[in-house]
Amino acid sequence: MLQHYYRLLIAATTAAAAAAQPTNQDDCSEFYLAPSRLKHVASHGFGLGIFTRRPIRQGEPLDRLNELLLPLYDASSLDVAHPPLREYLWPTVGTLPELAIHSADRTSSFWFAAGISAMAPCTSFNFNVENSAAGEMVGAPRWNLNEDRPNAVPLRSDHAAGSYSYRHNATYIASRDISAGEELVVDCFDDNFDDMSVFDERRINKFRSDDASYMCLDNVRSGESQIPGGVGMGLLAHRSIKRDDIVLSSPVVPLHRMDLIVDEKKGNSATPQQRINNYQLMMNYVLGHPDSDVLLLPYGPFVNFINHPPKGQRANAVIKWHEVGNEEMDAPRRMQFHHDELFQQYAKAVTETHGKGLVIDIVALNDIKEGEEIYIDYGERWVKAWNEHKKQWRAPIEASTYRTADRWYNNESLNPNPLVVRTVQEQMTNPYPDNLQTMCYYDADAKVVSVDEEHETVYTYWDDDSLPHECLRPCNILERITDSDYPTGYVYTVEMLHFEGEEKFWFCAIREGKHISNTVTYEGILILDKPYTHDIFLEQGFRHEIGVPDGLYPKEWMRSKIRRKDDSSSSAPRRRSDVGDEFRRKKVGEVLTKKQKMMQDNLKSSRSDL
Repeated sequence: MLQHYYRLLIAATTAAAAAAQPTNQDDCSEFYLAPSRLKHVASHGFGLGIFTRRPIRQGEPLDRLNELLLPLYDASSLDVAHPPLREYLWPTVGTLPELAIHSADRTSSFWFAAGISAMAPCTSFNFNVENSAAGEMVGAPRWNLNEDRPNAVPLRSDHAAGSYSYRHNATYIASRDISAGEELVVDCFDDNFDDMSVFDERRINKFRSDDASYMCLDNVRSGESQIPGGVGMGLLAHRSIKRDDIVLSSPVVPLHRMDLIVDEKKGNSATPQQRINNYQLMMNYVLGHPDSDVLLLPYGPFVNFINHPPKGQRANAVIKWHEVGNEEMDAPRRMQFHHDELFQQYAKAVTETHGKGLVIDIVALNDIKEGEEIYIDYGERWVKAWNEHKKQWRAPIEASTYRTADRWYNNESLNPNPLVVRTVQEQMTNPYPDNLQTMCYYDADAKVVSVDEEHETVYTYWDDDSLPHECLRPCNILERITDSDYPTGYVYTVEMLHFEGEEKFWFCAIREGKHISNTVTYEGILILDKPYTHDIFLEQGFRHEIGVPDGLYPKEWMRSKIRRKDDSSSSAPRRRSDVGDEFRRKKVGEVLTKKQKMMQDNLKSSRSDL
């Protein structure tokens, strides 16, 4: 299940004349946005949080809030400059390692998902929801990172190939019982909350229907789009919505166009036979104006499902700036979420200042019936660019036979025995496709059985119960052994290979020489895409921001023909700014968290106590 190329996010058009009104606030029953008291008390981030209106039982998946996964590769400049965008990204290594291996440099790969991943405060201990994806438990990528249903993922020969994320399965699960009114807090390697108790009244912010700072999320739901042709996911009305009502609200983070440029030549030097796209896929999910370097990335729940209307239909909703009430203006600094002073600042300041953001409202242009799909006009420039892209599209040479790893794995005719992994010898006569590789979970704390110093070979025992497994590395399947104690009926003897840069990750750093691991189960082996072979790297893949209409952007955000002192050249490297530095989260590795220290102290143990 995935959204179609029409999706690409939201486009602003002229604002409705009447003032927008919250929709059915009294009927809010599931989730809502509200100022985060935890971020204020813990000095951890700023702005809105996500709260539950009803109790949630431990183990319950929050699948109503599923979001797309949007990877960013060869993006080392985001760590160097650390712009506000970096606050909303997760490193792929240690969280979603299946995504990390798509590029050559794992240290500069990240992923983004709107909703819980981007909005909820995080901590390594006192959290109440955790990501159900890979990196925590072996086997999770078999379902959580699956790409969408086949007819929602285009063939490489299609002009839509590589123009949108193929995964809408970012799911969180309640790690304990959650009370009504409680803020959602996610699991991460960050200890900012560990010196305080979050199990008191500060975690509760009960819904107030008469306060515009509380924004109900019950009006909409994601579902299969009604655009003809099976185009994937869309945003549907969960109940009737009246004209001028607020359909959905979302915070946005300002970013600079330079933030979405792929590190120069990095990917191309790794794959000389195939050039890659110069822009991150995120470019297709942001709002922008051709005369401005300011882009806006919405990161609230559901915003990534809104489509452009199909031919013959008009948009039934529009974007407006959120109107701030007195409650928000009088709130403590870290509970403020809409900073309209950004409208008076130039692009450079807007895109470099941490701790400030804006909120948009999606407003109904006419009455919308329950179950009706909600559309936003992406703008004339976007439509023209898309039509031109279709006209000029030329499919890659290998398009007729290419399949992503996930599509190949789940195709019965191409992979008739998905629960059996081929050995090196078997691959000599029955090879995997050229764009695929075998990868295995194998961490630095693998249980050593013996060491052959003469042949520089380490023999280890792969423990399926030793969790979490975090490090994915290339591997060779040497032998498949029948074993009825395992669900698939086999275990494997595997040569675990080294990879460039593994020493940068303590959980991946293994001693030199060969590593032969016995009793590796099917759950520890994956068939994944080789670096830079996935559709999202296609050089000819569509990239274009969603256009905003004249008048939505203030004149201060526009490029000036006369260079100002605070203007940054569109070609100059981005440098780190210290403005709002107290709101900047620490990067991975800057602080040794309690959880990391615990792992390092148990580096040679099974880590079962974690």
